Amino acid sequence: MKFQTVVGASTLALLCACAHQPPLGAPGEVTVVVLPRQSSGEVGAVVVRPLEGGQPLVLDKAYVAASVDSGGKVHTENVASSRVNETFSDALAVLPRQPAQFRVYFIEGTDELNPDAKRTIENVAAEVAARPSPEIIVIGHTDFLGSHEYNDALSLQRARRVRELLVRRGIPMKIIEVAGRGKREPLHPAAPNVAEPRNRRVEISVR
Repeated sequence: MKFQTVVGASTLALLCACAHQPPLGAPGEVTVVVLPRQSSGEVGAVVVRPLEGGQPLVLDKAYVAASVDSGGKVHTENVASSRVNETFSDALAVLPRQPAQFRVYFIEGTDELNPDAKRTIENVAAEVAARPSPEIIVIGHTDFLGSHEYNDALSLQRARRVRELLVRRGIPMKIIEVAGRGKREPLHPAAPNVAEPRNRRVEISVR
């Protein structure tokens, strides 16, 4: 029995779906397993829909396998991660490495990082060194104090400060893209002109 999988565009970055013939599923069936995103453990969703008709099924939990029988019915079963790794070892080996996300925080009104940010910067450098062709995106943010113009400049200044620290650790500047979002994308809601330290941050993505 054939089936199709339908993946929503908004979930593409959150999941990895693998299809395989037995040993997962009964003889003659094709099986789909949804895997968690490596960097965060999040899972998106896959719709399994028999081509000959029948009730579709949404897979939105990790390590759940779906297969379609000869009558067009979709069956599911929980599978151990070790079983999935064994069955799909060849496919998993060629998957691109998931982006790694990091975050550092800043002293109010400055581009000075909090003392605990040093370890995070070292972790970013280690992640870059572990990738064959890394790319880095550094995006600065601020809290709600001050005007948009002030915070746009400050957020970009913070992003450039992080780039400078990474370059000092031997990372080529040409692979680091920087941007500033000002106070437009707060991580935590706050009233206007309220200092929220968790919004004074730089987000770092290594891919």
